[in-house]
Amino acid sequence: MGKVNVTIVGTINPEGKEQLSHYIEKVGDLYKKVNAKPVNKFKVTKPLIGAYTPNIVSIMEFPDMDALNAVFESDAYQALIPYREKAFSKLEAYISE
Repeated sequence: MGKVNVTIVGTINPEGKEQLSHYIEKVGDLYKKVNAKPVNKFKVTKPLIGAYTPNIVSIMEFPDMDALNAVFESDAYQALIPYREKAFSKLEAYISE
């Protein structure tokens, strides 16, 4: 199986800036361990279709599905979930192969 992309769409909670910093730092460490690479990151300025307007869209490339699972199913990532929940008021992630 080849490369896998994860598209992350989120709205940052303005009251969770400390948690956001911690989450981004630690999840970045997990990404590095599996050689995941950022493809691109965008700030959303306005919606074109639909009512939901996230703050950010980020695309990450993982070497394969095993690498993706090694991050998101790890105990280290599970420990970050409380930070993630405070850092974002809404967060969605999509896998594309």
